[in-house]
Amino acid sequence: MGKKLVLDSNMRPLTKNQIIKLISDNANISIPVIKDIFDDFQKLMFAELDRCLEFKLLDIGKVKVKRSNPRTGVNPSTGQKVEISAKTKLKFTFSKGCKDFAESLYI
Repeated sequence: MGKKLVLDSNMRPLTKNQIIKLISDNANISIPVIKDIFDDFQKLMFAELDRCLEFKLLDIGKVKVKRSNPRTGVNPSTGQKVEISAKTKLKFTFSKGCKDFAESLYI
């Protein structure tokens, strides 16, 4: 594995280009190759979600496709019944290791 990633103390989340540059520098691989790897990974994830409605993201967690049925709702201000259409959503569930890490941050 490569050397440890060095991040600045800026509290803002990293941008896509910053992430690609950090990985490129750490792994000593050119930026276009890293971009191609991320593009291929995204295509693989979409294909797997299309195939079996679930994608395991290494040791981070799982992405699942969830389908909801159409249902009837009530407008709280008017009391009128409204038809809510079926939806398809993505749900991400973190692995136990990620959850344990998050717990350790604020204890």
